[in-house]
Amino acid sequence: MKTKTSLGYLTTLVAGIAIGVTAVGTATASSAGARPVPVRMATHHYTLAASAFAPDGLHNAASDYFNQWDPTTLSNQDSGRCFNAGLSLPVGATLKGITFYYTPSSSSVLHAELNRQDLTNHSFVMPVSFDAPEATGTPAPYTATYKRIPSQYAAVNMTHYAYSVGVCPYGGVTFSGVNITYTVPVS
Repeated sequence: MKTKTSLGYLTTLVAGIAIGVTAVGTATASSAGARPVPVRMATHHYTLAASAFAPDGLHNAASDYFNQWDPTTLSNQDSGRCFNAGLSLPVGATLKGITFYYTPSSSSVLHAELNRQDLTNHSFVMPVSFDAPEATGTPAPYTATYKRIPSQYAAVNMTHYAYSVGVCPYGGVTFSGVNITYTVPVS
């Protein structure tokens, strides 16, 4: 009886070792020739209308800002007045670019920027900052200006950073909004 049990145990042990060696050998062979699976990315857009922007400061209260009861344009009577809007971007996103929508003026410019504020170190960078040129045609054409986000600022990190957009529609310029293009991994 003891021989039968020992023989059964030995048979089971040999079968288990054979299965283990086969499984490890197969896993090693398949992982050696395996290619990494590319991560699929989905493109999304985050859009803010002019009505989402708040005044940066009231330098001259007699020259207040207004939007003419039109949420699609933000105008400015004071050449020193700017507007800001905070961004709520998805964690893990990669910023690709930002498009500013506005109508230029023949006598003034639009200053626009994307800001990344480092809350831990009380500092900031402007990954995008530009001054749109004065308009040359009459009437001034409605304009969209796209700016690519530099790769060193593209990864959204909401652990230590806050993001915002600032615009200064000087003189006769009207600002309509922004559209931020970003990607996120698809599972």
